Amino acid sequence: MPDPALLDQTEETGYAFLGMAPAALGEFQDALGDGALGQFDGRYPIPGVGRFGDQRALFRFARSVSVLLGDFDRTAVEDGLRQYGFDAEEAHRGFRLFGTSDPRAAAVRDDMLVTAGSVSSEDTTDKKPVVEAVVDARTGNADRYVDAAPDCRRLLDAVGSAHVLQGRTHATGKTFEGGVGEGMGYHVAEAETRVRAAALFAEGSANRSAMADWAADTEAFLGGEPTLRTEGRAVTATATVPTGDVTEFPAEFPGPEIEREDEAGGPPTVAFGFSYESTGDGVGLLTITHDGGETVPGEAIQIRGSGFAAVEGADQTEPGRWQGSTGGDGATLVAGDSVAVGVASDYETAVVWRPTDSDRSATLATHEGPDA
Repeated sequence: MPDPALLDQTEETGYAFLGMAPAALGEFQDALGDGALGQFDGRYPIPGVGRFGDQRALFRFARSVSVLLGDFDRTAVEDGLRQYGFDAEEAHRGFRLFGTSDPRAAAVRDDMLVTAGSVSSEDTTDKKPVVEAVVDARTGNADRYVDAAPDCRRLLDAVGSAHVLQGRTHATGKTFEGGVGEGMGYHVAEAETRVRAAALFAEGSANRSAMADWAADTEAFLGGEPTLRTEGRAVTATATVPTGDVTEFPAEFPGPEIEREDEAGGPPTVAFGFSYESTGDGVGLLTITHDGGETVPGEAIQIRGSGFAAVEGADQTEPGRWQGSTGGDGATLVAGDSVAVGVASDYETAVVWRPTDSDRSATLATHEGPDA
């Protein structure tokens, strides 16, 4: 992840990020609870990449950037990008750049794919510099997030290694009083899974009591009893739970939710997973699941696309506002919430963020059927 300034985050001290290690998690499939890895069953939207579950790592950050590390074939992925409307451009530090007429860009090499898209319908910023910044950071030709923002490195040190990890740094006090960053990580082992939350504070401001209050109310620890520890500016809450009890990874940020400063509130940093099951006669159920990241008001999420069908057991059979579960106070999507959509096998669908009080929108995830 590059220096925030290289991603045009000039008025912010950092950005939110989500990282997952699907292939490593797959090694514990038999030990984990039912459905824990369901989010990785689908195929990556760009042809040539393959299944989510086969990839070494997936990162999403700064609202619109995705980075995939895997063992896919570069030529196949380049062909897939062309199918998605990208045009090949010049090489950059061993990567082939791709661009489009709209604000999207990509870069690919044998084991890495970078994509960046618009964050709203009003975003017309060229994303090529964003993709180049990611490539430069990866190849050691530009500062990384942890180099440019020491709070990011300190936060990651506090969370520790994890198979599912998210974090963010920000201006002082946007969440906890004195808080400058928060993170959450799930580290899976055969018998037990470690769940750790961390909050980083400005010098002399470590707020253990605020972290304790949050830890007592959250469900992020999967029923485990967290133990708090203060080390310098960082306060951590750690619990261990039986790996067989883990059926989801409800990563969330410790502390109060950040209010966005822009007009409508920017698009959330959130991951959605897709799983299609045929019910015969060319139709089936597409289950879309909130797999981690920020919470989102249900009324702000729409399911759009083509190929909707009347299928028994579906929550919705036509485009429109999210009709699935909303586990956060009955109106908010949180990790683990899902919707079953009736579709034909050649469906093309998109999860779209569109607040009810704004004409802005952003596509958060896309997926297509096996016969599309």
